[in-house]
Amino acid sequence: MTVIPFPRAPIQREPVSFTLGARYDLRLGAPVSGVVRPLGDDANGFSALARLLRAARMTWRQQSAIGQISLVLGEDLADYDAELLEASAVEAGCTKHALTFEFEEEAVIGAGPALPEALRARGWGVALRGDSACPLPFGSKARGLYTELVLDATDLDDPFLGLDVRDRAPLSRRLLAAKEAGMVLSAEHIRTPAQAKLLAVAGFDRGCGPYADRD
Repeated sequence: MTVIPFPRAPIQREPVSFTLGARYDLRLGAPVSGVVRPLGDDANGFSALARLLRAARMTWRQQSAIGQISLVLGEDLADYDAELLEASAVEAGCTKHALTFEFEEEAVIGAGPALPEALRARGWGVALRGDSACPLPFGSKARGLYTELVLDATDLDDPFLGLDVRDRAPLSRRLLAAKEAGMVLSAEHIRTPAQAKLLAVAGFDRGCGPYADRD
């Protein structure tokens, strides 16, 4: 008797879409991490997140010798939990020293710090994408939680933001507290080479933008 098996239909997987930017060391001009932003609303489940992280990690490794990436999470943190994010990251081959989860400050205010705290307790890097108005209290608990502080550099042109000689505006106080806590300081949207140099003087470590990688 001859048995002819039914042909198996190929598994159709929805494509995952994302953007991938670069953060550069403001002193060396070298890329130090890739910034991954999911596109669309279908990257919340285990399979989609794992495929997205795997694709982003492989793409970044092709562009840079540094394997570190940061995943920017959406505004609705109810779509995620620590177990799901960790399982997806492990499935994608990400290690804890090479993946950081980034949280919008307004999202943390709305949902509370439970998710970033759970991820940090599991050993993952956790970054805060800060609001320029600094609405979130930045006490000792927050300073011990976050490993990186990301700020929009649009109005950060003054190197004295990072020094003691300036009046302590909320943003200045936050920068000083982050530096004292040993956080990585990253600036978004660097517009000119001069601004990149000023931000490096102010204590920023990394930057995004067309001029972040230039002397």
